Amino acid sequence: MEEYSVSANLDRLVEDIVKENRAKAEEIRREGLTHIEDDFSKARDEANRDADQITRNTKTECNAVVNRRVSQEKQKARLAYLTEKNKVLDDVMREAETKLVEFCRDGTRYRPFLLKSIVRGMEAIPSQKVKVALSEADLRRYRDSKLLEDALAKTQTTKTAVLSDKPIETTGGAVVTSQDGTMRVDCTLEAKLELMKTQLLAEISKMLFAS
Repeated sequence: MEEYSVSANLDRLVEDIVKENRAKAEEIRREGLTHIEDDFSKARDEANRDADQITRNTKTECNAVVNRRVSQEKQKARLAYLTEKNKVLDDVMREAETKLVEFCRDGTRYRPFLLKSIVRGMEAIPSQKVKVALSEADLRRYRDSKLLEDALAKTQTTKTAVLSDKPIETTGGAVVTSQDGTMRVDCTLEAKLELMKTQLLAEISKMLFAS
């Protein structure tokens, strides 16, 4: 009977130990699951926050990229427009210069202009003696003419003028200097065109690119 009692007690002890450990195991399992769920929940929340941040950042970056691209395209379009505009304006100016060359070849129209150019130069210089320089073509054309006499007559002064033997590089017009060379008045077509260039370009631009 005593042996049986000891054996039963041992069985109960073992059973109690098993139960106790099973309970502890279950508690550990539950705690483990709870921790896992908590960790998973935290990880999910962090992932969601990261995803939201990434989405916001991506959206911001995408918007920035789009804005940069639009800005670049606008800049490229503007540069292309300005390049084309300047090309057209340069073509117009070259055509104007070509027309001026043709104008200078027409003696009937050109001589009155040349005469006025010389008069303007003479009147701008206070010196009594002036020197008039012309292009090589005009020197050949007007050397033996009364060009200077006619110009002096129009100034209605007692000035004297001589024609320079040294030609100047110009399409047309004249350069008038004082006898000692200290004063110089450029009355060439190029000088006149340069003075008018800004105004001409503005007017041409307005006409061609009004829209």
